[in-house]
Parts: sequence; structure tokens; C-alpha cells
Amino acid sequence: MKRDEGLSGPEAGGSSEWFDRAPVRVPVTRKAPVAQSAPVTPAAPGTEPQAFPDAPEAEAATLPGPGPGGSGGSWEGAPGALPRRAVRAYWLGLTALVIGLVAVMASLATHVTSIVQTVLLASPLVLVGIGLERVGRGVGRGSLRGLGAAVIVIAVVSPVALSLSKPGSQVSATVDEQVPAGAADATLQITLGGGQLHVGSGAPGLLRGELLSPGQPSTEISTSAKTAVVALAGPRQHGLLARNRGSDWDVRLGSGLPWQLKVDAGALTADFDLRQLNVQKVDLSSGISRLALRLNQPAARVPVALQVSSGLIDIYVPTAASFEVRVKGFVKGLVQSNFGSQGLVLQGGAWRTPGESTTATFVIDVRITAGRVRLHRV
Repeated sequence: MKRDEGLSGPEAGGSSEWFDRAPVRVPVTRKAPVAQSAPVTPAAPGTEPQAFPDAPEAEAATLPGPGPGGSGGSWEGAPGALPRRAVRAYWLGLTALVIGLVAVMASLATHVTSIVQTVLLASPLVLVGIGLERVGRGVGRGSLRGLGAAVIVIAVVSPVALSLSKPGSQVSATVDEQVPAGAADATLQITLGGGQLHVGSGAPGLLRGELLSPGQPSTEISTSAKTAVVALAGPRQHGLLARNRGSDWDVRLGSGLPWQLKVDAGALTADFDLRQLNVQKVDLSSGISRLALRLNQPAARVPVALQVSSGLIDIYVPTAASFEVRVKGFVKGLVQSNFGSQGLVLQGGAWRTPGESTTATFVIDVRITAGRVRLHRV
């Protein structure tokens, strides 16, 4: 039998030293499939067997199939290894993912100023970490699994670190204003980067407040026509990265005038106790927040607008109060509510109290990306 020139080593009669050599790349030429040859008649005794004209030469030297993507190229390195371009693309993508995650977490951390807000931020990060770890396990990539584990650790450690850290230096300011002469109503405007806020009643005059902030807050009292305008603004702050817990304000309003409230804040933990006040309008906008809004019996049609990026909202209204509630979420199903269990009726996209009065009612409009909205009739 003729020896196959494409082979070497023991199979071709060579030395056993063939096994000790480094692997040699063998160029491979792929041939199109050919039709099966006709059967060959066995050779007579003593004669050389007939060769198979259609069999490809050096069949034993044929390497595994084409590389990734069906390019037809040969594999490099050990069997099963990825081409260099695929490896470079993987690490570039992983680097971009790490940079993006760090930027997002740093950006959100600058707006987080309380333990509650940190927990609300950490929850989705835990899910992201679990997802990365599971994907890394599925594709056999330890780097992805390590990144996922790191994200989970950061999400868990951050609330603990914030609870143990000391806030930065804070400035305390006291505001005590009397009712301006000729004022018939009042407006409270609050601009706060983040922190804790309590608004209630009990001021002997127009307003009394204790403002604790990481910097000097600004206060401005003015009169527009017959409206007394109180503008309170907090200093700029940097949340978790600056190791502070934001502002902590306690504002008391006088009950001698009707009030309108306008609040523009970042991440906020707030309690608006308006049960002893004549409220004409409430307009609140904030980031990741936990809010409690306590309302009195309405004397007219009172609009209440709550716009929160995500968080928890609790609304307290008297049992006899008439109101309607509309909730709009970014994605249906991401906002939970209990309106159906509070005796409300869904009509025209709004939850309403039976026998609603159009002259004395709260019109509550809630806009929230994700979270929970609860109504309490007390």
C-alpha cells in the first residue's frame, strides 16, 4: 500500500518523537462534496489494491470545520479558542460596560442623601449584578461573573456605609415671618436638592422654619398683589459622594391664610401634614422619593399634582372627603396601588369616590415611573 505523504509520526512509520514536537499549523483546502463512487472490485491475491480516485487526499490531516462566523478560516491556538478579533471585541465591550456602570452609579449617588433613597437605588443594582453573574455563568466567562458580584457588593455595602458615615458640616437657619399687611393668601415655594422635609401647621404668624443644611439656605419673602410669597432654597449638595445626608427642614405654616404649595426637589423623604391648613393647590416634583401627603376636608376644587421619578407615595384623606385620583406610569404594571380596596370607582381613567361633588373635591394627579401609590381614608 502507498504511504500517505500528508502524515508523519507512528501512523506513517515515523519516530515516536513526533508526539514531542509543538503543533504545526496545517493549511487545509476544503473540497465540495462529490458523488459516491461506484463499488470497486476487490483485487486479486498478490496484487496491489485499487485506489479510490474520488477520496480526498490526506483525510486524516483535515482540521475541524471553519472558525466562528463561517468565514472558513482556521482556528488559532488550542481547540475551542476564540479568534483574536473576538477576544478584543469582548474585552472592549466589557470595559465600556464597566465605565458605563461606574458613571451611572456615580451620577445617581450625587442625588442620594438618605438611607431610604440609597436602598431604593441599590435594589435595581442588585438585579443588574445578578443578571451579569448569571450571563457570565451561562457563557463561561469569569470576568462577567466577577463584575456582577462586584455590583451586588457595592449595592449592599452602600446603604450600610451611609448609615455608619458622619454627615458633613451643616448650617442651621431659623425663619420666622409675620403676615404682610394686606395679604389675602400665601404661596410657599421650596427648592431643595434632596434630604428630608416636613411641612405642617402651627406657626403663630405667616411661617416659622428650622432649616438644617450642608450650606447656607436662602429665604426670600415678597408680596405680589395680595399674595404673600415665601421662597426657600437649599444649597447645592453632592449626596453620598460628599458624605452628607442632605438638608433636614421643618417648616410650619400659619393657618390664617389659604395656601398654595410648590415644591421642586431631588431625592426626597417628605411628610406634608396639611390637615389644619386651608390648601388651594399642591404641586410637587421630585426624584427618587418617599412621600406622605395628609389632606384636610376640601373647601373647593383643589388640584394636587405629584410627579415622582420613582418611589413610595402615601396619600391620607378624610373618610368623608370627595376626591378623584389619576395615576400615570411610564410602563403599565410597574406602579402598584390599592384604590380598588378603598371603595373607589374607576370611571374615565380616574378612581373616584361615589357621589363625587364637583364643588369641593381633591383632583389628584400622580405621575410616577415605577413604585407604589397607596390611598388611606382616615
